[in-house]
Amino acid sequence: MTKCFVGRQPIFDGENDVYAYELLYRDSLSNEVGAVNRSVATARTVIDSFVEVGLENVVGQRPAFLNVDESFLIDPGLVSFPSDRVVLELHELIGATPQTVEAIDRLKGLGYRIALDGYRRALPVAELLEYADIVKIDASRVDEESLAVELASLQGADVTLIAKNVETRERRDMMAAAGFDYFQGHYLCRPQIIVGERLPANRVAILELVSKICDPNIEFDELEQLITMDAALSVRILRFVNSPLSGLTNEVDSIHQAIVMVGRNIIRNWVMLLAMASLNDTIPELVTAALVRARICEQLASAENLPSQDSFFTVGLFSLMDAMMSRPMPELLEDLPFTDEVKAALIDRGGVRGQAIRCAQLLEEGATETIEFGNLESDQIAQIYLDAIRWADQTVAGV
Repeated sequence: MTKCFVGRQPIFDGENDVYAYELLYRDSLSNEVGAVNRSVATARTVIDSFVEVGLENVVGQRPAFLNVDESFLIDPGLVSFPSDRVVLELHELIGATPQTVEAIDRLKGLGYRIALDGYRRALPVAELLEYADIVKIDASRVDEESLAVELASLQGADVTLIAKNVETRERRDMMAAAGFDYFQGHYLCRPQIIVGERLPANRVAILELVSKICDPNIEFDELEQLITMDAALSVRILRFVNSPLSGLTNEVDSIHQAIVMVGRNIIRNWVMLLAMASLNDTIPELVTAALVRARICEQLASAENLPSQDSFFTVGLFSLMDAMMSRPMPELLEDLPFTDEVKAALIDRGGVRGQAIRCAQLLEEGATETIEFGNLESDQIAQIYLDAIRWADQTVAGV
């Protein structure tokens, strides 16, 4: 059965909590739809994916923003999602034709919320402002002066404002000062360079723990001692190994037994995850994103039967460490006992491990046209991604 790629990009509120996900769909890795109208083909792919995957498996209980076009709007058979869960996002080139206005009236009557994507007063989508509940403005296309002009055109409109393509903290702050409610973009997954500040003590301790845990030559007894020295960490590890996620059927009641039963490499990866998740100001979505990447990288390596599959999990997990620690990746890796291959993957996306990280990033962004990994088929990569999302969400709930 043909699978569907689902990219999900978080939309954050002012407290950096995830408010919703925008879903990014493609019909195949090559994005070729043959003689079928691309808009209709994409819409049908979306519907198939909701049926096959399940909305709750992709976004949990959060709202889902879904990009739609005129074909999607006009065909009443295509819109069959729960109106309280889905926001219909209209492309910037959709204007107020009789057909679209009639369709939007019908959908609003059914309870759907309408978002105008990439809003600018000079674009066709601005003609639909009176029907909008949400307006998204591209932060990468405006400066303070042009943003003020765009916002002036929204005066009197009762809409929620979302800033998209927010690539830097400075741009995020500019949009927040202008009154935006929500923010979407890659700035949360990029490191902030903090000049003249030392790492807080808890971050130093966490980095030291991670450094020791990452040492491939660490002895069994030393690993056990490192974990048992932290009572909270020990409890969480035992909670993990006794959960369905570990795959064990017998109850485990000691760290020694946990390492024996689950394996040293898996326990090490879990200690790294729990250590990173314990950072006081780490954005929860970063932990989830890191887990998704880790699982994708691990399963890509497994599907291709590559050696050292635990190292693929590690590079995926660490690929967002710079954002979590607010430090450049090369600086973080200076004192960590990673191999040159792992460091190259994390810094330059080099080697096969770097390719796995890049594959995971492209899946997150929905840019499926350029995704490939080894000899894997598109269906295999799609399934790996969907399984990774489900697995990561279940895992974070247990952490």
